[in-house]
Amino acid sequence: MLRRTFVPFVTLVLAALIAACGPSAGGGDDDDDDGDGPSDPCTGSETRCVGTQYQVCVDGQFQTEENCAFACNAGSGGCIDCTPPGNACMGNNVVTCNADGSFGTVVETCAQGTECSGGTCQRACSADGVDLIYVVDTQRRLLSFDPRRIGAGNPFQLIGTLNCPNPGTSLQPGGGTATPFSMAVDRDATAWILYSSGKLFKVSTADASCQETAFVTRQNVGGQQWNLFGMGFVTDAAGGDTEKLWIGGGNVDATTSGSLGWIDSTSLAVNRVAAIGPSAEYSAEFTGLGDATLWAFFPDTRALAFVQQLDKTTGAGVGNRLQFDLAAPGEQVAAWAFAQWGGKFYVFITTTDILTEYPSVHEIDRATGAHRVAIPDHPYAIVGAGVSTCAPIVIGGPPAGQP
Repeated sequence: MLRRTFVPFVTLVLAALIAACGPSAGGGDDDDDDGDGPSDPCTGSETRCVGTQYQVCVDGQFQTEENCAFACNAGSGGCIDCTPPGNACMGNNVVTCNADGSFGTVVETCAQGTECSGGTCQRACSADGVDLIYVVDTQRRLLSFDPRRIGAGNPFQLIGTLNCPNPGTSLQPGGGTATPFSMAVDRDATAWILYSSGKLFKVSTADASCQETAFVTRQNVGGQQWNLFGMGFVTDAAGGDTEKLWIGGGNVDATTSGSLGWIDSTSLAVNRVAAIGPSAEYSAEFTGLGDATLWAFFPDTRALAFVQQLDKTTGAGVGNRLQFDLAAPGEQVAAWAFAQWGGKFYVFITTTDILTEYPSVHEIDRATGAHRVAIPDHPYAIVGAGVSTCAPIVIGGPPAGQP
């Protein structure tokens, strides 16, 4: 967001797909990694597993006797349901794995929007790139941001420069050709980018190609003129696979918190919920989590900026404010954006002392509120950030859909 005064299919294959081959009845190899399949030489009554194929020795050559549906263990006589110990997947149920390799009791039935994989319920997210944050800057550059690369390389990777059709005239003071204002990313890793004209575009996070949506600008709903606003996708239920594009603000000058609402993904109509309760010097940017919670970042240079959860039914703040110093004395906020990843919030800030811009990345721990400047200087004046609700929400956790 730019301040106006400045420029599926559920797999049944288990973690045990790596052949779990025990000693054969004939004393053969546990797991003959050198075998290519049938016709390999063998002696006596050797048996083995090659992947999920159970092979036996016939006339001095291995032959496939059975193609196992789940797993193979030569020591158990061939095909098994699962590899003990631990849990396994039986359809969309998490079940125990008995000592003999058969399915045991049901531990959990995976909820809607999740699937059983590797013996656990995981969110059903399969689109490429759903585990990254995406950002856009004042120069219309779309980039990915990988928090795992902070301090270990460049977390920013350029995808391309936006060339959205008919961006329109900016609603900001001074007018001119509109530029990106805010951004959100859906479960398919598609970026939704609001331009300063109020037009809404869909952008590929693979190649930065852009298409205009049928969104009607400046909708007047619930007594709020929805001119410009922050955005973030949030799941409707914890672990669910449906989501809404939540928006906040509405005013052109972005100096007040405005209203909370959401956009219907089919009709693209705005639905107002309530006034946003917390207030700061400038209006908020949003990020959502796969646990159905909505979070907002409120920039403020006169006091402390803060991150806080918002109640999606009332617009009120929930829980403690995660406060931190945003700008050095004499600096003003020029641009801000916000996204979550792996239990941390990432705030992309550009401050200015009128003559010089200072872009930085702040990191706030969601559990403890601990703050640090993760990247004190970088070349991008970022105005929009977005992350899929499939991205990790647990500190240290893997990307959703991966064990």
